[in-house]
Amino acid sequence: MVFRAPLEALIVPESGSETENGRGCVSVVTLILAALAAGVSYLLGSIPSALIAARLAGRPDPRTVGTGNAGSTNVALTVGPAAGVAVFLADLLKGTVCGLAGLAIGGSLVGDLCVLAAAIGQIAPVFANFRGGKGAATTLGGYLGVAPAFGVLGLACWGIGLVTIRRGVISTVTAIVALAIVTVVLGEHQLLGVGAAVLTLVAHRTHLAAWRRGEMPTIREALRDNRRQ
Repeated sequence: MVFRAPLEALIVPESGSETENGRGCVSVVTLILAALAAGVSYLLGSIPSALIAARLAGRPDPRTVGTGNAGSTNVALTVGPAAGVAVFLADLLKGTVCGLAGLAIGGSLVGDLCVLAAAIGQIAPVFANFRGGKGAATTLGGYLGVAPAFGVLGLACWGIGLVTIRRGVISTVTAIVALAIVTVVLGEHQLLGVGAAVLTLVAHRTHLAAWRRGEMPTIREALRDNRRQ
């Protein structure tokens, strides 16, 4: 007696195998694209906007004056408010562009990864001897790219903190840590929330220590001191 299997029985396993192989190829391609996007995001974050602004204005390297930080706040204090706003917007845009690119390539997880890579580039830029800013503006810009509601919330928290605490560093740290708590509670963008909070706390550790010792001036005091110099 000869048993003849239906044609479908012979075809289905092969099709299933091909489907699995196809999915595997897609996963590998997605992983490679995500790694490339993260690498490009780091390079984009590494563009030293604060140093460029100071050089264009004919002023010293912001890492050698004021607070010694290559960020928008120190540029505003040592170069001028207009330059500080320009640097803030440039750094904000870095995070937004990287977040949107990652989101398009691989969804929210890759978007979060690209924002963190850009923030790391801002903090440790390969184009500026790994001495950069604190990554706050880039992080907030990233939130605007991958989760606009969170980004708006973070900017609002930062603004309220700036008015009430009157210290830019503390209002920045408060806003980003608050966003981390929100991401964990809501179960959305936890990688970005927790990762950004850790980066922010580590990057601002010396400033936080100065604040605890009562040695951090208010924004008005810092402006006054810089005018005297």
